Amino acid sequence: MELGWNTYRAFWGQGFASEAAAAALHHALEVRREPKVRALIASANDSSLRVARRLGLAYEADTELYGKAVGVYTRERGGSVVQA
Repeated sequence: MELGWNTYRAFWGQGFASEAAAAALHHALEVRREPKVRALIASANDSSLRVARRLGLAYEADTELYGKAVGVYTRERGGSVVQA
């Protein structure tokens, strides 16, 4: 299962991405009982990397998406959330 988030620039920095992604992550892990959730994030996307850390996602590997290098960040069911 893959998790993603995006917000309009006018709403950046207000916590909407973190709040919505946390709800989707909870649903995936606790309601759907998915064993693992991943997010693909470009290394230069500092805002999304902060969201991923808040959600308890950890770097797992690098991969390529449409010819662009991205990091794979994952969280398994039962993993802890890191508040930053």
